Amino acid sequence: MRPLPLLLFALLLTSCAGKVPAPKPSPGGADCPALYVFAPGNYIMDIAGGAEVVLDPGVQEFPVFCSPRTARAYVDEEVGAGSLAAGDWRIYRLEGNFEDLAQETDNGRLILKRLASAVDWVTE
Repeated sequence: MRPLPLLLFALLLTSCAGKVPAPKPSPGGADCPALYVFAPGNYIMDIAGGAEVVLDPGVQEFPVFCSPRTARAYVDEEVGAGSLAAGDWRIYRLEGNFEDLAQETDNGRLILKRLASAVDWVTE
């Protein structure tokens, strides 16, 4: 693992994204075979180069999604509303499953509950 890119990632998300409202959960984890997040586009290079890209919900809250299409629609909506800074946001697939990675908050939002690796990106 390369700690410098991870630190830069945490700082970038903290400075750009702020607290973004997470999506409402899907009806159940069985309908969600993989989880997706959005993050800056430069992490494609790290993943392609074999680096481990770990997202830490202790540093930044990460909304999670059951499909790349839902994640992209959410990013586009939040950027359009001014709730998320415009930028090169990409969609990444996480290593793990719904039960292992997702948690519902008290107000019904679906977020990442533990450290997770982004293992692939979605070509849009």
